[in-house]
Amino acid sequence: MKLRTRDVTITVRCTEDERRKIRERAASRGLKLSDFVLRSAIGKKIVVLDGFHELSKQLKAVGNNLNQLTRLCNEGRVKVAELKEQESWRQKVSSKLFKILIASQALQLVLWAILLRWLR
Repeated sequence: MKLRTRDVTITVRCTEDERRKIRERAASRGLKLSDFVLRSAIGKKIVVLDGFHELSKQLKAVGNNLNQLTRLCNEGRVKVAELKEQESWRQKVSSKLFKILIASQALQLVLWAILLRWLR
């Protein structure tokens, strides 16, 4: 795969306040300034899902626990497993993930509206 090189510089004039806001927005999305500006200008999606990282960590932990339990069952060290609590937790996580998905879709619509207004 060919690596792309960015060897062209674009200079933009703005106020100190505008520069501060752009840098804050880039940082809040975990992007370098140039990546944020390019994505914004080209129209690529920039989506931030609040709470997704923590939810993802918890979901990985549940998966890890399930894998350990499965291994113990396969080794014959556990004969019966009570999974009601895990199922309840899985349903809560699924519900939260669904809410995040719906919120990101709503955010996408808002961003398109802003972009269209900005392009006029």
